[in-house]
Amino acid sequence: MEFLKKPSEEEVETLLPQWSWLVPSGVTPLFLSAFGDWVFGDPDGSLSVLSLLDGNYEKVAGSSEEYNRLNKSAEWCDEVFIASWYPIALENGLVPSEGECIGWQLHPILGGDFSVENLQIFNMAVYQSLMSQLHLRVKGGGRERP
Repeated sequence: MEFLKKPSEEEVETLLPQWSWLVPSGVTPLFLSAFGDWVFGDPDGSLSVLSLLDGNYEKVAGSSEEYNRLNKSAEWCDEVFIASWYPIALENGLVPSEGECIGWQLHPILGGDFSVENLQIFNMAVYQSLMSQLHLRVKGGGRERP
């Protein structure tokens, strides 16, 4: 799997609805990363990223030209996409197939280590669902069970 790929219609239809509480309507999904992060084109021409690590939807570039310039910087890609972890994962045999992604066994927001031992391959749909539920709960949007 490439680090960033164009999501299929099926991925858009099945994965994105789980993030309706965070991702605004009217945006266009452009890319899906090996870690499950999304890149969107916003109606004003800017580009935003849904980070599964941070649970945020944030503008990262004012235009596609700016995005194409910024994404040439390894430092920027690491800050936005944790891209430096991708070759580490691959070197340790964590190679996602179609419909899979690399994710955290114990998410760092819950105290998991930033270590290769804490990475694993997940089914993309399962990981998207888990991360959406986790971030919704952390942000106070989930209902508490009695």
